Amino acid sequence: MTDVYTSAGVIVAVLAVSVTGWYILDPVIALLVAANILWTGFKVVRQSTTGLMDAAVSTEDLDKITGVLEGYKESHKIDYHALRTRQSGTRAFVTVHILVPDEWTVQRGHELTEHIVSDICSAVPGSNVLTHLEPLDDPLSMEDIELE
Repeated sequence: MTDVYTSAGVIVAVLAVSVTGWYILDPVIALLVAANILWTGFKVVRQSTTGLMDAAVSTEDLDKITGVLEGYKESHKIDYHALRTRQSGTRAFVTVHILVPDEWTVQRGHELTEHIVSDICSAVPGSNVLTHLEPLDDPLSMEDIELE
């Protein structure tokens, strides 16, 4: 579309100058066309760079993820921490530690995390979710591991 706007700008400038005789219109319209080209170029470079760089998921998606986790926290008496997200292109990556009551079996905790993963993937399409299951009452469970 930038080419269309550029061509239209040239035609408008030539017609405006020939009709009005105001030669100042030519450089003014040329500056407007140049500004449009620069703005379009900036947007293209920004979009290309954003596609290559990782960033946190949008606030909207983070709210959806925490909404799912908070729902399970209330309904199943569990907790979570170490929630980390990143966006890479069209994919959202989520990691979270799920803390379940000590008396739960590994099977029960695994089944719950499968439901949590499924619900997060439904809430944020294109997401990849990794969970880590921990006992709720273990003091070491609430310590975040520092990433090196």
